[in-house]
Parts: sequence; structure tokens; C-alpha cells
Amino acid sequence: MKFPRRGALRVSLAALFPLLLLHCTGAQVAPGFFGTPVKPEQDGLEVIRWTTTDESSRLEGVVIGFQKRPVMNPLASEQLQREGFLAAIVSLQDVPALQARIGSGSMDIRTSYGTMPNWRDVFQRELPDGLAFSVNGRAQTSRAQVMQIAARGWTTPTESGGCFQLELVTTIVPSALVQEGRMARADRPLGTPIANTGIETCLEPDEALILLSANQGPFKSGRGPGAEAPLPPTAGRFLLGESADLEGKETPMKGFTLLAFLPHVPGSIQPVKKSDDSN
Repeated sequence: MKFPRRGALRVSLAALFPLLLLHCTGAQVAPGFFGTPVKPEQDGLEVIRWTTTDESSRLEGVVIGFQKRPVMNPLASEQLQREGFLAAIVSLQDVPALQARIGSGSMDIRTSYGTMPNWRDVFQRELPDGLAFSVNGRAQTSRAQVMQIAARGWTTPTESGGCFQLELVTTIVPSALVQEGRMARADRPLGTPIANTGIETCLEPDEALILLSANQGPFKSGRGPGAEAPLPPTAGRFLLGESADLEGKETPMKGFTLLAFLPHVPGSIQPVKKSDDSN
């Protein structure tokens, strides 16, 4: 690929503690899909974060069941899954039904970013010191680092009207650079990009991209009865296969996270419907 949070929140009683963090993240409490929606930006990207305690295998089946078209070619999709991610493009009108099927509700956050010509992190989680994790099949050990999903995007005119050019990549960032990166203009993703985690697509106004942890089954470190020790988690498994609080830190509330990327393409670039000329 090219290298290059105002949110709606619904929280169960068991997860009220994230509300205390809203003041430092910029999120706002508001109804979700089934209430009055937050008014989105006229042009730009909106990201919805769902957290659910459902099983990853069922979540993957639900998302694939709603898939409108693949995000990338089969080889790129396979490489993305090896790093622990599953991505699918669904119809925008199916997003509320998909949300209902996955049973989200413990944490539901909606963030409007607008147009993003520069890279910004849209989801991150701190890597505990000494944690072993897998990158491109090789184990690494974290040392004061953060793993994050970075995004950039903009509206692109097309013959049919317009689409939202969206680019995503997962990176590993030294903790000391995280705050600095939020304040700077970034023409490249902050930190070190993880190979094979890049996603590039142009979303039509009636489409949404769903990103979740791929169901990779049980992790085993070899063959035989003594090979039951789990392998280090992949990037996707670590980021989206375990829940974290609003600042990406450890929390007692466990579950799976799904990210929905919704484009907002201004009507001004949509093609004008021609009236029939009966004369």
C-alpha cells in the first residue's frame, strides 16, 4: 500500500466506569443507531466501535453473511488474516441489522473525524512491557510501546459521483511518541507499520467497512501432547480480540471489538439525475 472521537456511547451497568474517561477523550454520551443519531460530518469519515462478548467464530460468520463485496484480492485478504484481521465491505443500510446481530451493547462509541488528509490513529492499545506478540510470523517482546490502527481518507470524484478513499495500517509506536504524533501533521503513519496490515479501498456512499479480529482458532506451538502452549497473539488478535478501555489500557471487561468505517460523501459531487425530455 502507499505509506505513506465525538462519539455516541451506550454502556451497560457493568461497564459504567468508561464514562469517567469521556472527559479526557472528547467523546459524548448520545443514543446509538436506534435513537437520534449523532449528526455526522458532511464530508469525511465516521468510525463506530462496538464491543461484544460474543464468540469470534460467530462474529466472523455474521459479518461475512452481510458482506457486499471483498475489500481486497484473495491473496491480500489471506495475508491480512495471518496478521489477525478480517475486513469486509457491507451495505450501509445493513449496519443497524449487523449491530443487532452481533449483540453489541457493553460499549458503543461513535466518532466523526471529517476529512483526514494526514494519518491519525483511530484505535490503539498499550502493549504491556514484556508481552510477547507475533508480527509476520515472528515473535517480538514489547518495551514501552503502543499498537494502533492509523487511518487517512478523503472524498474522490468518480464518474458515478464520488467515493471515500480510505487507507488503514497497523503500526507499533514507542509510547513516548504517541502524544507527539497526535499534535503533528503526519504524511506517514506514526511508528513502524506492520507488513500485510495495509487496507486501501474507495467506499461508495452506501457502503461501510467492518474490521474485526479474524477467527484463527486455538494457537498451538508445534506437535504432540506437549504442544498446547499458546502462541503469541497476532496484531489483530491483540487489538480487537480483547477489549480495552477508552485509552487503550487494560480493563476487567473482556470481549471482542469491531470497528465500522462509514464514509460521508457530500451530495454536491453526486451526479444530477437528468429528467426525461419528452419533447
